[in-house]
Amino acid sequence: SSSRRVSINTSPSLKRCSHCAATTTPLWRRNPATRQPLCNACGLYLQQRQKLRPLALIVADQEEVLAHFAGAPLDDFDGPECSHCHARKTSVWRRSKTGSKLCNACGVYARLRGRDRPLTLRRNSIKPRCKH
Repeated sequence: SSSRRVSINTSPSLKRCSHCAATTTPLWRRNPATRQPLCNACGLYLQQRQKLRPLALIVADQEEVLAHFAGAPLDDFDGPECSHCHARKTSVWRRSKTGSKLCNACGVYARLRGRDRPLTLRRNSIKPRCKH
């Protein structure tokens, strides 16, 4: 039988992302090169793009969270919001070229057409595709 070293983290607050210094994340990951801990956002960015998450995205995320929490009780935080159409529900969150959060519809529209999605196209529900 192979012996594996098991590490039990008795104090999760001591864990810190080695790139952005985040102390909370839905899932801790590791930098494959250095084995240092990474938050979920930094770990996914590194895995998908083979480079570390840019400082501009880190700052944008921190500013967004601070803006929502500034002067408001924690219960009032409703999660992310599309910076263009202000939708709060989407299948996937995307980023604009400037780093702001976009819902799937606005992000795909902007990427394909190179301009903002008209607000007249906004729907109140997510329409799944027909599977034929």
